[in-house]
Amino acid sequence: MSEQSGPIYTRDAYAGFVRRTLALGIDAVFLVALWILAPWAWYVLAPVSWVTTESYLWVYYVLLLLGLGYLLGFRLTENGTPGYRIMRIRYAYMLSGKPGPSALAFRAVLALFLLWFFALDHLWILFDRRKQAWHDKVTGFYVVKCGAQPVATGRIIQRVIGFMMLTFVVWEPATDDDRTAPAA
Repeated sequence: MSEQSGPIYTRDAYAGFVRRTLALGIDAVFLVALWILAPWAWYVLAPVSWVTTESYLWVYYVLLLLGLGYLLGFRLTENGTPGYRIMRIRYAYMLSGKPGPSALAFRAVLALFLLWFFALDHLWILFDRRKQAWHDKVTGFYVVKCGAQPVATGRIIQRVIGFMMLTFVVWEPATDDDRTAPAA
């Protein structure tokens, strides 16, 4: 398997389940408000001849695309969604260097897919020492509080994990105490 070096954070630097769930909740409130207000605005503001069952299907189709754009688009930025910004949490790339657009895109798509189909992805944060969801482990990210700074640099390794008849290749620090150098 692969091995690299990357930042190590203290245990209290990671964003926990409550903070990350509140961030998701804030994003959900934004999306639900849009989902409720847009059809109402269409009904009130559109000419009467335009307000048909077919037009509402188009409104909901556009809302679905906007919702996906919101969830994926904001996750492509290093600051994350508005929920992440309000809860003062951010992504931290586990591997050396800055994450590229492809790493952020892979994380965004995997996060949306795993959250939608496997709620265990988010619930896993409760049991993980570094408060990582499965999409964080697979893509090589931590979610940390905004002011968090790495305390050291350590070996980051890839390993294969089997879970519920699924196989994942995840990135993890070699050990909690395996620090090679203090962070600069």
